[in-house]
Formats: sequence, C-alpha cells, structure tokens
Amino acid sequence: MSRIMRWMVLPVVLVVAVAAYGAMMEGPAERELATAITHAKLAATQSTLAATEQHLHHVLNCIEGKDGKNYLASSGDPCQGIGKGLIGDLQGAGMAGGHALPYVEIAQVVATWGIAQGMRKDFARAKAAAQLTHTALERAKANFK
Repeated sequence: MSRIMRWMVLPVVLVVAVAAYGAMMEGPAERELATAITHAKLAATQSTLAATEQHLHHVLNCIEGKDGKNYLASSGDPCQGIGKGLIGDLQGAGMAGGHALPYVEIAQVVATWGIAQGMRKDFARAKAAAQLTHTALERAKANFK
C-alpha cells in the first residue's frame, strides 16, 4: 500500500473506531438518565395533577429501579429492562457516574417531595418539584463525564 493510501485510510479507520467506542459507552445509566430527563420534563409540562404525579413516578422508577423504596410498578416503568436503576448503575459507572450521582440523588428527593405535594392536591408545588427534578437531572447529564 502506498504512503498516500495509508494516509487516506488512517482517518477513516480512526473515525470508525471512535464511533464504535462511543456506541459502546452508551450503557444502562445513560439510557436511564435520558428516560428520566424526558419524564421529568413531561411532568413539568402537564396540565393535570394526575399526569404530573404519574410522570414523577416514572422518574422515581427509573432512578431507583424495581428494588427502590419508592418504586411503584402500577404507575409504569419506562426504564424496565434497561438496567438495575439509575442510582445503582451510576454507582457502577466509575468516576463519571460519581460526578452525576449527587444530582440524581437531589432529583430523587425532589421528585418524592413533588409526589407528596400531589397527594396533598397542591398542583403548583408538584409542578415546581417536577421542574426542579428536570433541572437536577440535566445537571447530572452535564456532569456524567
């Protein structure tokens, strides 16, 4: 192979290798986090208390996994089958998971509080909790590196 051909092939090989490595890095924690972010945003934009509560339950189910103390199977689990729960999966994700974990723990507390506000029929506080949950999860995503 000529020297010119080697220089043309090398960048292609590097691009393919980087793309393959990036695909391997997308694991359960990233997928659970993305799903939790989606449902936190949905919770924050609902027009009914019941829908806000349901999406906050979805967030908690993704964060805690089926063995979590706040897990409520009857509300649905959009993260079912992805991993063992975002907290557990972040704990197993090394330093990157450690950087994101505090924000996820904050989101867990705020989402739990938001559900409690929903049970008290305080829609404004439940919705505010959903917005804060979304913000905390977005910070987790930004720090998951």
